[in-house]
Amino acid sequence: MTATTDHGDAGSDSRAASGPSAVTSVRAAALVTTGDGGVLLARTRTGSGTSAGAPSGTGTGTGTGTEERWALPAAEPAAGESLHDAAHRAVTETTGLAPRLGELLTVDWAPGDGVSGDGQRTSSLVFDAGGISPSAIRRVEARDEGRAAVFVPAAEVPSYASAGEAGRVAAALAAREEGRSVACLEDGHAPPAQAVMRRYGIAPWVHSGSAWIWHEEEVPEDLPIRQAWVWVFAPDGRVVVYLDEKHGIGLPGGTLEDFEHRAPTAAAVREVHEETQIRISDPIYLGYVLDHRPGDPPVARVRLAATIDAIGPSAPDPATGTVHRRLLVPPQLIAELCGWGAGAGRQTQAALEAARRLGVTPARAGDDVTEIPADGTGVLPADGTGVLPAGPGR
Repeated sequence: MTATTDHGDAGSDSRAASGPSAVTSVRAAALVTTGDGGVLLARTRTGSGTSAGAPSGTGTGTGTGTEERWALPAAEPAAGESLHDAAHRAVTETTGLAPRLGELLTVDWAPGDGVSGDGQRTSSLVFDAGGISPSAIRRVEARDEGRAAVFVPAAEVPSYASAGEAGRVAAALAAREEGRSVACLEDGHAPPAQAVMRRYGIAPWVHSGSAWIWHEEEVPEDLPIRQAWVWVFAPDGRVVVYLDEKHGIGLPGGTLEDFEHRAPTAAAVREVHEETQIRISDPIYLGYVLDHRPGDPPVARVRLAATIDAIGPSAPDPATGTVHRRLLVPPQLIAELCGWGAGAGRQTQAALEAARRLGVTPARAGDDVTEIPADGTGVLPADGTGVLPAGPGR
């Protein structure tokens, strides 16, 4: 049986969908901003159409029937790719760096206003990719010899982008400022990393971590060792991370002091205790990441793995005075939450193998994330062993 519906004169309704005009593309974009209010825009080539135009000297004409325009980094989802992953890919393709991508800020339906440039209807979604560190900006600018990306003051976006895109940027900035977001689910559930970010207030961010190159051999003698960070495994196989005062997240560890020259293990033991009030001993060497920032000499950032010997109540970090929150996270989520990018897979695998050598079965990817209580209890056996006393003598 065939059902029929009387739509009246469909030609008189601009919303009617029939034939090729009904095709709607989906565009997943990301908002990245600098500390002084700049917005990251990417150069795009589109078919001819109405545009607000780019500033003088940017070369909007190509002589091939296309225009060069500026827009937020964006991508159409590939087959099997989620909207969130498409926005993540767009930032990576534009900057060479991987964002810690946050919430969906805005959704816009554009009836051919210049997003695609061909009159095709476009559903445009803008995710929050947060701020970007100064060192990451330097990497983007050094990489972008062809000026495929630019940081533009928010007030100047209308001079670079189409009217519709400028409106989307303004709306996304306002949504972020006002703390508004839209739940973007995947098969009825929030993506795991985004669920953790929302629950614990972890901020989206773009930094240089995904540009670091993983090495499992020993650090060469002529390469300075800048920092040492530790995959600290709890007995249940989850990994300790800390939240800082800027709503960032990371493995515990830090910079080597002068007296710790080329002794990353000693620095790691000290820094883990100062940041998380956790005592470790005999950490296993995993490897190092090579960090070569533009204009600076290369340095090594060492990675180690260890188990918890003892844990104390939360206390201020001697270096900053900050009392860090401490979370237990499945190891498979660490790279995404820290913004290390897809290249961190080998480091994660090295950490999982080290956990087994330490006698710990790694947690499963779907295991829950929880916060360590301020008094340090509930992580180690309840017989009192491994619990440090409160106070300066801990």
